[in-house]
Amino acid sequence: MENIHGNGASGHEKEFVIIVNGRERAFIEKEITFRQVVELAFGTYEENPDIVYTITYSKGEDKKEGTMTVGTSVKVKNGMIFNVTRTNRS
Repeated sequence: MENIHGNGASGHEKEFVIIVNGRERAFIEKEITFRQVVELAFGTYEENPDIVYTITYSKGEDKKEGTMTVGTSVKVKNGMIFNVTRTNRS
């Protein structure tokens, strides 16, 4: 399981286990951004106008399911599931 720690992590924060594209990931921040989800899914985030990322999630904290768009974040909950796709515009 890959660990993602926020800036200044002291080791005392609560760790959440989330699922990104079928893989368990540990995450310690209370909110996760669109960019962070993409980085967990693919290792990097490409700022390219020809690449489109689509994120859907389920088992959320505030909202049980939904979609994320560039620049948004959602509260993290244990067992939350993210599905991320990357497509090229033609």
